[in-house]
Amino acid sequence: MNKVLIIAIAAVLAFLFSCSKEKKGEPKLNQEEFIHMLIDIHIADGTMSAQNIYRAGKNYRPSYYYNSIYEKYGIQPDEFDSCVAYYADNTSNFTKIYDKVIDSLNRLETKYRIDIKNAKLEQDTINLWQRKDNYSISNNRKLNFQFRIPIKERGIYTISADIRIFSKDQTLNPKMEAYFWKSDTINGPQEIHFDPKMIEKDSIFKTYSIQLEYPDTIYTELRGNLFSWENDLKIFTQKYDIKNIKIYNPEMKPDTAAIENEIEKHLSRDRMLHDYDAR
Repeated sequence: MNKVLIIAIAAVLAFLFSCSKEKKGEPKLNQEEFIHMLIDIHIADGTMSAQNIYRAGKNYRPSYYYNSIYEKYGIQPDEFDSCVAYYADNTSNFTKIYDKVIDSLNRLETKYRIDIKNAKLEQDTINLWQRKDNYSISNNRKLNFQFRIPIKERGIYTISADIRIFSKDQTLNPKMEAYFWKSDTINGPQEIHFDPKMIEKDSIFKTYSIQLEYPDTIYTELRGNLFSWENDLKIFTQKYDIKNIKIYNPEMKPDTAAIENEIEKHLSRDRMLHDYDAR
């Protein structure tokens, strides 16, 4: 629902209920709850509009959407009407309420557009991580998530994965890290590091990602580790899951088959060495 239509609805509601002579008691919802409920109602309106539910004839059942909102806020339709009447009685305050509603809806729309754009961006780019994209680690099994990928495409490289670490895990300072690497016959290997991302131990899947712009084509490899640690002892308990692993650069499109083949050639050589090696 666009901003103009929302303002029009708010104005009509304010006019109708401000004309009422009925004495208005305390509302069932406080102002913040009322604002959140209005936001949910406008989202439901937008959903029905987007899905052409208004044109569905006998299948038009807005109560299917609204009843769940009433239930969420523990309120009946007539109590909601009373809330509208109460807050609309003060036109100035009601306008401020709808300013907050509009601002929240605009923020949600912006976030939605960004999420869609990012999803489309990831869909249209090559995932440089060519191993399994999900693992479940337990006990003393130490998988090596180091990677070494030949690169030559400019742009911003992103390393991303969904990770959760359980409370019994004894990994010390788990983190995701990466760097650009090049060989230098005079000064030795040169590296430019991403800012590492520390991984929390809260038993909740979270998306962790790091990114850095490719500085120069003289750097020939992207290296790093999806899950590194700092334990002194080699034997300690690990209990974590990792999934949805992605390493990508938006500039690398699926039609860059030559680059993808080169990556696969190098990875096929290293895969057996990296998958089950101890750290």
